Amino acid sequence: MPSPFPSLLGRLDCRVFGQGRPLVLLHGIQGTAEAWLPVAQRLADTHRCVLPNLPGRAASPRWRTADDGPIERYYHLDHYAGLLHELLQAIGQPVVLAGWSMGVSVILRMAALHGLGAVERLVLVSGTMRAGPPEATWFHAADIDALRSEARQRAERLGLTQVADAEAVAWSWQSARGLDLSVGAVRIACPTRVVHGETDDQCPLAHGRALAAAIAGAQWLALPGVGHNVLGAEPARLAAAITAENPR
Repeated sequence: MPSPFPSLLGRLDCRVFGQGRPLVLLHGIQGTAEAWLPVAQRLADTHRCVLPNLPGRAASPRWRTADDGPIERYYHLDHYAGLLHELLQAIGQPVVLAGWSMGVSVILRMAALHGLGAVERLVLVSGTMRAGPPEATWFHAADIDALRSEARQRAERLGLTQVADAEAVAWSWQSARGLDLSVGAVRIACPTRVVHGETDDQCPLAHGRALAAAIAGAQWLALPGVGHNVLGAEPARLAAAITAENPR
């Protein structure tokens, strides 16, 4: 289905389907919009689901030359936050916004830089206010070349078919690693639910609890026996968490 948001055509590739109130679902660092499909397909009868691909994913643009600016800024959380903010403005009505893993980081950065004026409700899944050693370490390599290689190996090891470019993953991790996102968390004023798998080895449970504690009135939902990939493990339960009218 063609994107109904022409101002972003050529900037972000968005999967859009369903009817009803707008629901924007943001993927993680190495995935694409496809990661949200098991959840979005359950909500399409009541929501217009908008699944954006950030730069370096699917059909969204890539950094090509210096005319695009420094590559480290192109694949930076701040750039992603600005693009997400533009998308929400283009939708033109209040949205339910959900993010998973790095998607949470992008949302927290958007809250700090642009605010959440277009968001009526928020769901933050498997997130952290500070990714990086010693606990929330998604990648271990220190330099860009090694990170590219690690990203490719991880995609092969996990059998990922819809995956972000290794270049985008490497620079995204460089921008996210060690970044303090608590400023964005404390600025959140809309109803919010924080969802986290109890056996998450990428963002340990304590990170989710800390995020929920930092957001005024946030509702906390821990999922026993679930790891980092809540989207694949518990799509029905996550869909129910997204549609609950009053997270507080």
